[in-house]
Amino acid sequence: MRHALPPLDRLKAFEAAARNLSFSAAADELCVSKGAISYQIRKLEDDLGIELFRREVRQVLLTDAGQLLQKQTRQCFDDLAGTLATLANQRRTEVVIAATTYVTARWLSARLARFSAARPDVELRFQHGVNDRGFSLGACDIALRWGPCPATTDNHTLRSLPMPLMPAVSPALLARCGAATSDEVSLEAFRSPPWSETLLLAEDRREDLWQLWAGAPLPHTQRVISDANVRVQAAIDGHGWILADDLMMPELQSGLLVTPIPHTLEGYGYQLLQSHTARHTAARELAVFLCAE
Repeated sequence: MRHALPPLDRLKAFEAAARNLSFSAAADELCVSKGAISYQIRKLEDDLGIELFRREVRQVLLTDAGQLLQKQTRQCFDDLAGTLATLANQRRTEVVIAATTYVTARWLSARLARFSAARPDVELRFQHGVNDRGFSLGACDIALRWGPCPATTDNHTLRSLPMPLMPAVSPALLARCGAATSDEVSLEAFRSPPWSETLLLAEDRREDLWQLWAGAPLPHTQRVISDANVRVQAAIDGHGWILADDLMMPELQSGLLVTPIPHTLEGYGYQLLQSHTARHTAARELAVFLCAE
């Protein structure tokens, strides 16, 4: 029976725009013009006889119908990507793991070495763009991703590990501000000189984690360093403050960094995710192994 579905290009344009909440970002992702995205979405709205986006002056927002369709199209595309990946890899035992180099080096690598020792027949392939805007869970088997840790999880989430963020700084920077490593700095004092004249080392993210941590804008200058490993080293070298998690415990325990401000940002951490591509035995075994770890 023939399916009465809109053309795939219209659904792809809608899914990309809905995920990014931006026609421009969708155009960049699909390598077409913004006008082409707008045209395809308008045609899809005409097909359905309903608006999918509310078009504001500088942004677009999903309508209720758009939210419903976005959830369904993303699921369908993930399922399709999973099936294609399964077909492509059916003759080889390969597990694709998505994780940043920071998480891979600090937590994942040693554990995967133990897994590989027990399963030398399994080829492990890494994808490090797990936090990129265009990342799709359907392109891998397992993902270890940092971000908000909601109280409720979906059917992709195997394990959530909330991990509070805390400001860390080098003893050398503290000394330049006239403080000792044993001194405590209040959040209120942090907003004033000399602390307000120090740099905040930040991620290249849509949300300002430093503002979320403080509960309000801070007077400090921020320096964006996208690579987490470089950001850690910059903090050790005394360039500025970093929001540290438990994966930086070696630097904290050794005294390379200290945490003089007793205030944390809650609600963030790591999630171990399994995509619909993880249907073969090796991927399931690795997922169980990492959950146990």
